[in-house]
Amino acid sequence: MYHGRMTVFRATVAVAASALLLVAGTALAGERWVPVVAQVTGADGSYWNTELWIANLGGSVGTYAVTFLPSAQNNGRLLVDEPAAESLGPHETVHLKDVVPPGSSGALRVLLSDNLVVRCRLYNTRGGSSVGQFVPALSNAELVPSGGQATLVPLVRSAQFRTNVGLFNPGANPIKVRARVFDEHGREVGQTDYALEPGSQVQVNDFLLAFKVERADAHQVALSAESAFAAYGSIVDARSGAPTLVLPVVR
Repeated sequence: MYHGRMTVFRATVAVAASALLLVAGTALAGERWVPVVAQVTGADGSYWNTELWIANLGGSVGTYAVTFLPSAQNNGRLLVDEPAAESLGPHETVHLKDVVPPGSSGALRVLLSDNLVVRCRLYNTRGGSSVGQFVPALSNAELVPSGGQATLVPLVRSAQFRTNVGLFNPGANPIKVRARVFDEHGREVGQTDYALEPGSQVQVNDFLLAFKVERADAHQVALSAESAFAAYGSIVDARSGAPTLVLPVVR
């Protein structure tokens, strides 16, 4: 890991009725944002990949559409495009392993009817095995709200562990997310701003090293912006390649 706005038409009764049907269909749909997906080579010989499950929990046919939002670019057009929808029968589940182009990373925009749910696994493959983490598919209500603060804790760094931090802007306007890093004693280590284009995702690998922190057991980062955004952390074990997802505490 969405649809555009309806246009009001002044036309015949038949056209107006069709427009009303379209509005009703869109009203039944839910938006979800998966803030990080990848199919790309990483540090320490890692190779990150993504798989998605979409399940129909109800007794009627549902629909879904998945849009990949590439990282570090303006995806405003993809936020308003009307992607082709797929149908899913009662209690059916589809397993998707091709939602991210090879060599790419970013986020997902998922539109699905009310009786459908989505689950995403981001995993590292090395040799003949894989280790991974489930990444939540967020509703708009689950984003860090405008003017709110998200804290990621713990952030750790050592010869064995590194912490990656990611940010995602689901909105139609550019935003800046301010990051303030604190050590275990509450002292501010540093701060910086990250610019995000519409629909754009960015991940800062080995985040603490960017603040010249080479050893940390219990740092934290406070994140804030004037518009809604998503944030996550991932602690990666260099020996096994195993990631541990760090979800934000939102205030």
